[in-house]
Amino acid sequence: MKTKFLLPLAFLLLSITSLTKAQDCKYTHEKVDEFSGKVERRIAKQYNFYFTFAFYRSGDDFRLESYVNIPGDQAFLIPEGSKLNLKLGDKSVMELISVKNAKPQSFVSGSQIFSGFAMTYPITKEQLKKIEEVGIKFIRTYLKDESYYDMDLKKKKIEKTKNYASCILKD
Repeated sequence: MKTKFLLPLAFLLLSITSLTKAQDCKYTHEKVDEFSGKVERRIAKQYNFYFTFAFYRSGDDFRLESYVNIPGDQAFLIPEGSKLNLKLGDKSVMELISVKNAKPQSFVSGSQIFSGFAMTYPITKEQLKKIEEVGIKFIRTYLKDESYYDMDLKKKKIEKTKNYASCILKD
């Protein structure tokens, strides 16, 4: 008798969990091309004023995007080929390489001038699946020369990166 009751209950709980997980996808941009049917999605999350990180998909093209704001009116560019290092939840390291130069976009916030840089890094479906499994624990965005911007993610945000990867991978 207990088995007959527990089995449907377990199935129900499992279904509710997967439905809840499926509803967690909140895209900052989502569009389907009317002619090709190609899906374009972005999940961008601002971690603080200085750093925003995004997962992006256009059809079968996947990218990670890193946005960094630096105080001052900067006159340098971050060259194509710059690195993005990700330390994953299982302590492995994933290195991605940018595909274009990042030019500074100056803006004023309060009474201070900042320069914003947007870097784009191609990533494979397999790499995204790895992030979906273990999440991202630490992000290092290389800027110029040997300078970089670090972002250490707490446990809750590590879990969110798993969800973001899962959402971007959905067809």
